[in-house]
Amino acid sequence: MNEIDVLKRRILRERMARKEAEAILEKKALELYKANEDLRQLNESLEQKVAQRTQELQRSEEKYRGIIEGMELGLLEVDLNHKIVRAYDWFADMTGYSPEELIGQNAKEVFTPDGKFDEVFEDEDRKRERGQAGVYEIQLRKKDGSLIWVLISGAPIVDTEGKTTGTLGIHYDITARKTLEQELAKAKVTAEQAQKAEQQFLANMSHEIRTPMNAVIGMTHLLYETSLSETQKEYIDALRFSADSLMGLINNILDLSKIEAGELDFEERSFNLGQMLKGLQRTFQFKVKDKPVSVDMAIDERISNLLIGDPTRLNQILTNLLGNASKFTQNGTIGVKAFLKEEKVDKYWIELHVHDTGIGIPEDKLELIFENFKQADIKVTRKYGGTGLGLTIVKELVEIQGGTIKAESNPNKGSVFKVVLPFGNSGIKAIEKPKVYEKNHIQLKEFLKEQYILVVEDNDMNQKLITKILDIWECTFDLAINGKEAIDFTTSHKYDLILMDIHMPEMDGVEATKAIRNSEDNINQDVPIIAMTAAALLDEKNRALAAGMNDYLTKPFSPDLLLDKIGKTVGFYPKEIVAEKVEETSALVEGPIISFNYLYEFSNGDRLFVKDMVTTFIKESPKAFEELHHAFKRKNWKIVHKRAHSLKPNFMMLGMKAQEETAAQIEKLIKREDYQEDIIFTLINELESAAEQAYPILQQKLTEL
Repeated sequence: MNEIDVLKRRILRERMARKEAEAILEKKALELYKANEDLRQLNESLEQKVAQRTQELQRSEEKYRGIIEGMELGLLEVDLNHKIVRAYDWFADMTGYSPEELIGQNAKEVFTPDGKFDEVFEDEDRKRERGQAGVYEIQLRKKDGSLIWVLISGAPIVDTEGKTTGTLGIHYDITARKTLEQELAKAKVTAEQAQKAEQQFLANMSHEIRTPMNAVIGMTHLLYETSLSETQKEYIDALRFSADSLMGLINNILDLSKIEAGELDFEERSFNLGQMLKGLQRTFQFKVKDKPVSVDMAIDERISNLLIGDPTRLNQILTNLLGNASKFTQNGTIGVKAFLKEEKVDKYWIELHVHDTGIGIPEDKLELIFENFKQADIKVTRKYGGTGLGLTIVKELVEIQGGTIKAESNPNKGSVFKVVLPFGNSGIKAIEKPKVYEKNHIQLKEFLKEQYILVVEDNDMNQKLITKILDIWECTFDLAINGKEAIDFTTSHKYDLILMDIHMPEMDGVEATKAIRNSEDNINQDVPIIAMTAAALLDEKNRALAAGMNDYLTKPFSPDLLLDKIGKTVGFYPKEIVAEKVEETSALVEGPIISFNYLYEFSNGDRLFVKDMVTTFIKESPKAFEELHHAFKRKNWKIVHKRAHSLKPNFMMLGMKAQEETAAQIEKLIKREDYQEDIIFTLINELESAAEQAYPILQQKLTEL
């Protein structure tokens, strides 16, 4: 093959290669064209969608702007320096400016020039820096100088990079609401002042009525102890009944006013429900002695422990209900049944049924009877008497304690009032004193004649009580008046038993016990110690036992109870048969009602001892009240608490239950640092007034003794 043929072939191959390349380029060009066409169509679609979305956003913005404007909400946009970026129409109208006047102005300088809310703004600025919204109230000054209150919901404005550039605030005018709040506050103050005036009036009125009434009641009791004919006794019985009824009415009105004012306090102390019911049974069996009516009491055997609550108020509830039952029952039965509705680790729910076979209540009147001054039938009021306050107070007392009350009745067949109340579970068994004690008392007293006892007690009357009973038992004893003195005694004398009061000046019984127990040099380190205190809470007992005391005795206590407690503590009695006896609690009766039963029981009927105790009370009480008033004027609450604490057992010993409760109320207010001076002042005056009314009655008793 020559060179020409080779060249021809090369040219042919190149032509074929070029045609193939042109075909490929043509195909790629066609693909590129199609891709460009698809891209163009996509761009057109995107432009349409963007335009559509923009229109939607504009419509949405207009819609929500319209809603906000329609809701009378003023929008304001400011930058980080509070410079106004945009003011919406409603905000401008709200403040009296035009939007153009506000653009570029400093919002703080325009609307709060006095700097009154600078701290609020600073706090909100810090929130915006953290990207947080906030709601707050401030006062704005309008263009005309007037002020309006606004509620502001502020939120940060964030750019596309996530950086906060300012704040959008939604403002709502709350001036009308603020004005109403101020008017309500003024009205509340006026109402509270009126209520306080009413309380003061009731207090003054009750004192004014009680002064002659207490004299009437006291003299009636004194008259009854003189030689009287049967006719005279009938007259005095009628007089005493009328006086007691009037005092009951006064006390009901005062209780109701205290409830309405929210000033009713409740105690927390342990008590024996079974013994309370037995006491009520004896009381009401005596009241219905002239009618063929029996008084029945029953208690669920599962209620095995002492309850913790307010025995005085429970007694008041049951006394009111039983009083109605006895009044409206002419024959048959009245009584109380106590059921354990629910038991938890530290709480009992007790259901009490107060039942009778009396005249009953129509079904349509069952709710009416709990209203103030209402009874089921006006004829009932005419025939049986009453004010219609008793059940109102009962309902309030029950509900304040978290309980419920309802009535069920059938006319002419009887009624049942069902009360459900919560009580604390003390964990202490409520067991009656075993009969074996009576046989062992004589032997125990002989045993105690050989014992050396230390009595630690700061109260004069308590000292006389405890030393009197130890004298009767012919015990050898020393008396210390506070914890420090007790420690001095125990370092120099060996004792067989220590009776230690808990609440004392200088050093209390708990601290003294710790010092004795923790000192290896104290020769009485292991001697039995019995705590004595008026506080009956389980916490108080635990505190005493934790300090190293062997047992615990609640004041007031009887000589027999003290003897039993000593017998158990020194090992004379087996521990398993001993249980603490809790004194029965009577209903709260205000006024100087006096009873020497406690003193006679403690002294085995020793008139000279009773006379000495009464003389001490008459002599020492005025000094205590003088110190109490002086401490109150100086607002020395520690001394006020101390004097109230020392007066409480003195009233208790004379059977002045109401005054004991009043002193306890002063104590509680000071203890919880509730220094309501007007209330404390009233309670002190009430206590002193009762003591002053009691002095002439006590003087009369002294002449008899």
